[in-house]
Amino acid sequence: MNIGGTIKALRERRKWSQEELGLRVSTSTTNISRIEAGKYRPGEAVLQALAAEFGIKVSELYALAEGETAHLAVHLPDQAEELLLQCFRAMSEERRLLLLQVGAQFAQPGQAK
Repeated sequence: MNIGGTIKALRERRKWSQEELGLRVSTSTTNISRIEAGKYRPGEAVLQALAAEFGIKVSELYALAEGETAHLAVHLPDQAEELLLQCFRAMSEERRLLLLQVGAQFAQPGQAK
């Protein structure tokens, strides 16, 4: 799969239109269409924005495009994780640290229920 096909698959997994993805990464719907069709290779700024919007690194985006999905599949957020990521990104640094501390307590095995 090429990078455009990977971007399309990630977009469709989230049930986003090309227009919505374009708005999220500050580019046109036409640009997203050309990227997905393999007619245009996105520049570094667009790649960074796309990867960030999908909650992965640019290197992971390339790895997915090369077919290395087994170890990355666990890193791709589902809809609930995506919502958590969006909320987390909107928080202040102080609130992020607090949430991480509370989350660490929930994640510890063997805690009383």
